[in-house]
Amino acid sequence: MKIRNDNGITLVVLILTVLVLVIISSVAVNISYNLINEARFQNVKTDLLLIQSKCKIKAEQKAIGEIEEKDLYGSKQTDGEYNGWYLLSQEDLNNMGVEDVDASNKYYVDYEHDDVAYGRGIKNDDKTYYKLSEILDD
Repeated sequence: MKIRNDNGITLVVLILTVLVLVIISSVAVNISYNLINEARFQNVKTDLLLIQSKCKIKAEQKAIGEIEEKDLYGSKQTDGEYNGWYLLSQEDLNNMGVEDVDASNKYYVDYEHDDVAYGRGIKNDDKTYYKLSEILDD
């Protein structure tokens, strides 16, 4: 009569189990990373749309003569990439009612072309977007 010696799982089964767990965890991390990036992109897009709608009201008020240029949100830039655009301060954002948007990320408004820019840029699908018009065109 033969007595079978069971010492637990074999080394091969252990290696296969660890390999499967590594693959599953790497897939889960990749999916989580993509979801976080997509959420971040959508948050910036939403902020830009909100800022655009608030600034559009001011632009329309200026167009019909209700307010003057000095009453527009932001300070007009006179040089650089955003020459002619208005840089929004935290006070401007607070006055718009979007206190949760951080002005240190540098938001710019082009009242003439009804566009808004995110100074830091936001990456999505290996492309970096700066302007709301670029995001909406894609």
